[in-house]
Amino acid sequence: MCRDSAEYIKASVIDWLLKRYPSVIIGNEVMYGFKRKVVDLLVIINNKTIAIEIKSASDNLNRLPDQIAEYNKIFDKVIIITTPSHLDGICHLIRGGIGLYVIDKAIKRVQSPHINHNLDKLEMLYSMSSEYLKKLYPKYKNLNSDEIRFQLLKEKKKLIHQHLISFYLQRLSERFCFFMKERGDYTLIDDIPTLSSFTRIESF
Repeated sequence: MCRDSAEYIKASVIDWLLKRYPSVIIGNEVMYGFKRKVVDLLVIINNKTIAIEIKSASDNLNRLPDQIAEYNKIFDKVIIITTPSHLDGICHLIRGGIGLYVIDKAIKRVQSPHINHNLDKLEMLYSMSSEYLKKLYPKYKNLNSDEIRFQLLKEKKKLIHQHLISFYLQRLSERFCFFMKERGDYTLIDDIPTLSSFTRIESF
């Protein structure tokens, strides 16, 4: 496996996160938002969601601005981790507030991420399954998936954000704990799919 491949970088990023943040929760290829897209890694630290987008040497940057725009609707912080070959190109594409790290022999910070204050209530609601929302709000149990989300738009953004954190913690924690038991001293490429199970929204 090439050391510049996305999966190799992902394994290195996971190990880096585990070393720096003992209480971290990590999910791989986690679905989010109305468009049902996936984020490379979803990280939860201190009740904050962090979207991590990995750009390997073989990736192009065409989709990056749109990816960042989508992440900013839902997640508290956005971080891009890339190889030296893409560093200049990404610097020209991103604005302040987006975290940027470069991976070579080690992972080094280029730009720190800031807290995102422009979260979109509807996008956060579409990141949670309707089944989960109906358990939170039994009075809406007979509504369809779109109807319940539009009803919940009247709730405060802070509350919806808290529900989103709880949803992802519920979905990610069990598989993350299993991953940690099976992982060994460091993350192998074959370990990563363990973090993917049950991270897609099963019921809309």
